Amino acid sequence: MVATVVLLLLGAVATVVASRGIQFMALSFGSCDAPGNRCDEGLGGTVVTLGPVVVALVFLVTLVLCVLRLVRRRLAWPVALLGLGVLVVVFVVARLLAGGAVSIGI
Repeated sequence: MVATVVLLLLGAVATVVASRGIQFMALSFGSCDAPGNRCDEGLGGTVVTLGPVVVALVFLVTLVLCVLRLVRRRLAWPVALLGLGVLVVVFVVARLLAGGAVSIGI
């Protein structure tokens, strides 16, 4: 139970950091006005808008599943660890999509 609580607290912190990090990626679209640069603002806007929502949903699902497993007296730390891994994957995918939406020309 202690490991589950620690992993869920770590997941909560990771959720806040990942959400803010994804929102911070919107600053990369400030260079779209420079000559030679191309930006897919639709994709970037979608990533910046939906990324934090997906991160929050992953954490919420992880939290609910862990609570249900703890109520049934089963191990829940693997679920919390898996949820933390999925949070990292969502952040990395959002970073790749946002980075791919901006093409810097010379």
